[in-house]
Amino acid sequence: MGGTGGGKDGPGLLCRNVKVSGRRTSLRMEPYIWDSLKEICERERLTLNEICTQIDQRRGEANLTASIRVFIVSYYRTAIGQRGFSEDGQSPLLRKAMDDAVPLD
Repeated sequence: MGGTGGGKDGPGLLCRNVKVSGRRTSLRMEPYIWDSLKEICERERLTLNEICTQIDQRRGEANLTASIRVFIVSYYRTAIGQRGFSEDGQSPLLRKAMDDAVPLD
């Protein structure tokens, strides 16, 4: 896990390998984005690879890292209106965020 950039102007990007739709790829995103994605994975009881694959399958022509960022924003915006998260498997929150951020066309 390596970072680039950074310094006093802001955090650098972290590059991590993930398996998306069965293929290995590298994604470069900010540490806060990685932390948010990890938190969503834990809440939804999904792996990083599973979430990234779901986003990849819905993103169309959009860039994968951009689609992940939009998904995270949608997930948390949707959560603001919810009283809590599901304790049993995938929540309606995950489905709503997925539909809003990366709709199937």
